[in-house]
Amino acid sequence: MFFALKKRLYKSPFREKLYRLRLKARLRNKDFTIICNNCWAGSVYEDIGLPYNTPTVGLFFYAPCYIKFLENIKHYLETPLTFKEISFYSLANKRRKKKKYPIGVLDDIEIHFLHYESNEEALEKWNRRKKRINFNNLYVSFSDVDLCTEKEMKEFDKMNFQHKVFFSAKYYPGIYSLVWLKSYNGYDHVGDLVNNRWSYRKYFDVVKWLNKQ
Repeated sequence: MFFALKKRLYKSPFREKLYRLRLKARLRNKDFTIICNNCWAGSVYEDIGLPYNTPTVGLFFYAPCYIKFLENIKHYLETPLTFKEISFYSLANKRRKKKKYPIGVLDDIEIHFLHYESNEEALEKWNRRKKRINFNNLYVSFSDVDLCTEKEMKEFDKMNFQHKVFFSAKYYPGIYSLVWLKSYNGYDHVGDLVNNRWSYRKYFDVVKWLNKQ
């Protein structure tokens, strides 16, 4: 009975509401941008109740493209967004047979707008939200999904961002930005951090991270 009750509380709306209230009460830094390889950034803004001050919402990058994007972020953000029908990732083409979505192109990288219905919607929201980026208060996250290898992990870890975090299902010695999500211990990579938010909340204090200005 105890474990059944604990499980209900773990998923309860009350616990979720209380968590979000505490986040808002503790947050001092309220004008920040999180650049992310997937939808995680959007879930943080939702939890805190702030507008999306980032264009990386409702989309994802395959790891090699994300690393390129971060390495020359201002160049890519200044590049006009166009679209294509076929990805240069075979995995993406296979996945899109189940759910078709827009594929954006910035120079030589792709952005996969998973939660957008059309090219027009993706373009409008990308252009609107990228204007909100605060480069003076930038936070960067990455995770071990979507073709991420140790090569991309190490490249990310060496990048000159003051505030960065790397979420992983495994422990990798020497990756200093790593947060090991033991919720996914035994898996090849972390799972859906948006729909399973407590899987990272137990191991990462997002407000403590954001308050480090």
